[in-house]
Amino acid sequence: MTFNPLDLESLRIGVIQSEPTLLENAVRAVLIHYFYHVSNKAMVEVVPVVPGGATALNLMSPALFRGRGRIRLSGTTVLGVAQSPGAYASSYLDARNEASLIEIGASTTLNNRASILSEGAGIHIGERCMIGQEVLITDSNFHELAVARRAMNDQRPRAVHIGNDVFIGARVTILKGCRVGDGSVLAAGSVLPPGFEARPLSIVAGNPARVVGQVESGT
Repeated sequence: MTFNPLDLESLRIGVIQSEPTLLENAVRAVLIHYFYHVSNKAMVEVVPVVPGGATALNLMSPALFRGRGRIRLSGTTVLGVAQSPGAYASSYLDARNEASLIEIGASTTLNNRASILSEGAGIHIGERCMIGQEVLITDSNFHELAVARRAMNDQRPRAVHIGNDVFIGARVTILKGCRVGDGSVLAAGSVLPPGFEARPLSIVAGNPARVVGQVESGT
């Protein structure tokens, strides 16, 4: 595809003459539609919260859906936050194998540039979770760790389970086999190593992560 420089000049003039807020919203909308258009849309299922409820995706920033498995979202799941860093960058959800399943529950919000990748064991994120920007969640190492087998696929993916009402700070990494109980808080930058478990209402921080406190259960 080639572009006429005169057309680009017209575009430049149109941009600088546009009202900034309207232009910002328009550009983000184009990016949202582009990334969804090039996604594997057939694998995405939106489940209504009540019979006859909403089944449309709530995309506030771009998201790319890849793989041969299934991605199941609630009708009230929200992907992206417009007024947050990375609002123009794509999140990446990849259910790579036919057995892979990524589930995200009702009223859960993912901030921008999230990466969620499943190689078959499955990733479940509960309801009403608040997930910060640039979070990484995976059920696999993607390759074996022993030097002689490092070019081989991970033969032992393990499911990840994140409960309801969990707050996950920015740039948290959650690796295979992790389980996080309801109401927990994962501090920004935490790295949950394979098999890490946090009981309900845990406060988790550090690399490698550890439980450092408890969330108050009351209001």
